[in-house]
Amino acid sequence: MVEALHPEREDIQNFLLGSLIVGAAFSAYKQATAPKTVALFLLFGMITLFFREIGQRVVAHWMEADVHTELSREGSFMTILIAAFSYISVFSLAFLVPVSSGFSNNRYEHWGKGIDAIWAKRKYWLASSGITMLLLGWIAVYSLGLSNLAELVALFTFFQLLPLDDEKPVCGQLDGTHIIMWSGFMWLIFMGITVITMILSVL
Repeated sequence: MVEALHPEREDIQNFLLGSLIVGAAFSAYKQATAPKTVALFLLFGMITLFFREIGQRVVAHWMEADVHTELSREGSFMTILIAAFSYISVFSLAFLVPVSSGFSNNRYEHWGKGIDAIWAKRKYWLASSGITMLLLGWIAVYSLGLSNLAELVALFTFFQLLPLDDEKPVCGQLDGTHIIMWSGFMWLIFMGITVITMILSVL
């Protein structure tokens, strides 16, 4: 089993590419032209994805599960296409869905021992941990006065909560799909909090 806190080379590559796409899309959304600003937004993209990654991987490590960072071709294309349209038009649009996660788990922690099990709730917990860490990250950066980073984190969280899956030719299976399948109530809570963070980020 792959150690959750030691991602594979492909996971790292997908993380870096996803970060660049998210950062570039946010640059287009903000109509950024200065090289320093664009570079800063690319860094913000990496920080945003890192929040989600660390949240999922810490919980996956505890559950003896595997997490794989997946780069969606369709999601990346849609993100870049809308970013390009936003940059050349008068409309500020964003659609941040280049990455998703693949989960697997044959064992989980129970009374201090790892036992074989099929745990139907594992994807819900892993997806929720990523969203929770994004929201905690938003609190941290908002408290530090990093308004642009806070806005990006809030936007990315919103799109990750969309219940879109790989059966539709739009993107991979986003975190919202795993959450809403198990608990629509928790999905509403996450989405409500995220909408509030989006509003506060631009005030």
